[in-house]
Amino acid sequence: MFNITPKKMKKILFSLLLGLFNFSLIGQPTFKSNLEVISTDLCSKIASKGKKKIVVLFITDINKTQTNAGKYMADVVSYHIVNDPKQFSVFDRENLSGIAEAKKMIAEGYIDGNNAKQLGRILAVETIVVGNYTVLSNTISLTLKALDVNDGFVIAQSMKDLPIDNDAGALLGISVGGAGASTANKGFNRPLSSDESYNNPETVNRDCEIKNTGDYCFKNNTKYNVRVEVFDKGSSNQSSLTLNSNQTQCLYNLKSSSMAYKTWIYNGAKPLGYDFKKGQILVEKCKSKTFVIQ
Repeated sequence: MFNITPKKMKKILFSLLLGLFNFSLIGQPTFKSNLEVISTDLCSKIASKGKKKIVVLFITDINKTQTNAGKYMADVVSYHIVNDPKQFSVFDRENLSGIAEAKKMIAEGYIDGNNAKQLGRILAVETIVVGNYTVLSNTISLTLKALDVNDGFVIAQSMKDLPIDNDAGALLGISVGGAGASTANKGFNRPLSSDESYNNPETVNRDCEIKNTGDYCFKNNTKYNVRVEVFDKGSSNQSSLTLNSNQTQCLYNLKSSSMAYKTWIYNGAKPLGYDFKKGQILVEKCKSKTFVIQ
């Protein structure tokens, strides 16, 4: 008989539980792995229709808006279709920007039968893949559709819930994990400090990458009217807001940089000259943030 003391038994049980926990994490689906799953499922459905020549045109958000997250998912879906063993011929997405008709359809986020025929002829493809996604509390609901270029009808469709892990959070501009992460409104009011939070990044101007701009909002949580001035250090550029109690206003398309701000109580005609505060804010490229005035 083995002589196992209670202390040794506790260590053995702890090791077994730790191993089981790590094993469960290894098999847990991720944002990237589920993107591969939905791509493979769509490939099987397209192949069953006898189609081989494909272009992945766009994936938009629920409002048919082009986003960085949608562009990334479209690129990944295209990658998996290219590498699928069914050997599809896939039009290179990098070349779509040079085709006026494709750019117009991508900008509109809409395809009808005539557009499908026209694009099919120009790109020499048989099927156009489009998609849309919705950000939910803990997942991204992604839908992919394959359209026949002859009439624009849907010949295949796949849907999958992608978990919002660290990779998905980075794309959406939200933090993941921590207290209240499962119930917080994703993309809104994710605390950075006691006074600052991120907003939905998909509200930012689409040209933010090129123009190097972001948005910054101020919320007045005091019982007074407050005047806010924001100025770019090292230049004469200045923006100002007047906020009523509990009001929020935003400054759009600000240069991505560290900026200075000052606030004071305002009587509707001029600053009252007390409760003056000042500090620095960081405007981030393609991000929207809110500063709460306490």
